[in-house]
Amino acid sequence: MPEEKPYLKKADAPVSQIKRAAVLEELLTELAFVLLPRGMTPKRFSEMVRLAFVRAAADISRLRNGRVNHSRVAAQTGLARADVKKLLRRGVSPSSDRNQTPVERVIDGWRTDREFAKRPGSPNCLRISGQRGSFARLVKKYGGDVTPRAVLEELRRMGAVIDTDRGVLLQLSPHLRQRHDFAFLSPVLPALIDGLRIASRKPSIRKTSSIQRLILPAETEVDLAIVRERCLSSAQAMLNGLAQSLGTQAAVPRSKVPPKHSFSVTILLAENGLKNTPRGQ
Repeated sequence: MPEEKPYLKKADAPVSQIKRAAVLEELLTELAFVLLPRGMTPKRFSEMVRLAFVRAAADISRLRNGRVNHSRVAAQTGLARADVKKLLRRGVSPSSDRNQTPVERVIDGWRTDREFAKRPGSPNCLRISGQRGSFARLVKKYGGDVTPRAVLEELRRMGAVIDTDRGVLLQLSPHLRQRHDFAFLSPVLPALIDGLRIASRKPSIRKTSSIQRLILPAETEVDLAIVRERCLSSAQAMLNGLAQSLGTQAAVPRSKVPPKHSFSVTILLAENGLKNTPRGQ
């Protein structure tokens, strides 16, 4: 009598699911490290993700006449049809006070509230503690349940305050100017999109569009500088060589009309430190 194969234990199934989800969690964590200092909140990100999923499902569910099948979008996303129609019609509302972090609300109150500013846009130098006109009072009024110490430490980390003999003074730092500005992602966006599309293709197609990666160790800062310079020059030489050789051999005349097909060559040169090194250091 043939030996029966053991059934998969119920406790084993979630383990494999967790391992599969770990890759996505790692990607989202890296994204959070980039977006968090720019003022992106989980709530705001969630709203944008909902819209992105609805738009993707709408593109998949578009009928031959160009109209969107809202029922199919709802079936794919798990959202109600009313929510689907609302998102496709209005999109995501601009960032508002309800999407602000406690630190941002404190900064706005510091700049506009007459209790903490001489006039709008001219914040006072605040004592750390006190009942009125102090930093502790400011955080209590605008920071929700976050402690004044936590808000002050974050403002110091951002370089948004100056410590003086009289207290703390708000200043316009580069971190504040860059908040909610995500244009810095534009140069790497094409590479990210290409990578995601390659990874999502069927294995038979993916083989012709593989991703190659080489890690070069560097023991010292001098070694790192040598590797950096060599990689930069080699990458530029390769791209220039490809452009010149293929450009002279191309038989099709150049046109302003976008080509039907194209082949992208992207080179990313990244310097990575130790795994336990905090981001931004």
